[in-house]
Amino acid sequence: MATRHADNDKNLLSAQYTRLKDALDGFYSGKEVQVLNVAITLRVLVHEASSSESLLSRLNRDYWDLTIQHKPLSPRFVFVVPVSLQVRGDGTRRVMRSGFDSPSYQLVPLRQWWNDDYQPLGNIRLSKRTIILNVAEKDGGAHVDSKVPNSHATLSEPPFMFGMDNGGQKLLMQPNLGNNILD
Repeated sequence: MATRHADNDKNLLSAQYTRLKDALDGFYSGKEVQVLNVAITLRVLVHEASSSESLLSRLNRDYWDLTIQHKPLSPRFVFVVPVSLQVRGDGTRRVMRSGFDSPSYQLVPLRQWWNDDYQPLGNIRLSKRTIILNVAEKDGGAHVDSKVPNSHATLSEPPFMFGMDNGGQKLLMQPNLGNNILD
């Protein structure tokens, strides 16, 4: 095995930034499959494992203290659809990009953003970490797992649909909340 040269880490960061930006732009333009690239890139940037270190940790050992925008979850919530959805009369649907100018957002350390409660499912609370790793590691980022955690299956195929009646034509959508890692 060759040792990765630290001088190249800034180039890797630049490539990951471009990948993340392109994936976000694609996702918000309606290409939902791009959420896999978002999840994989976030995993590469921040996730530490016994067999690998995150790219950010190679560049800054205190990367968990870097700040990021975060919307805290109310402990009263039992379920949240934390995305703005748009369904057009022709059936086209997409997730709308959120702005971070809402007073409900606050700057928090990256560690808090990664580990705090984010998505409630009754009494269960899922963190960004859990959701991102499930998407990156279970839904086709590197492989597709035949068995996934119940919470991920519930978010990926929720037991409800949103819809509208467009002059007699019913337009229904079942949002994949397992892909909701962007708010």
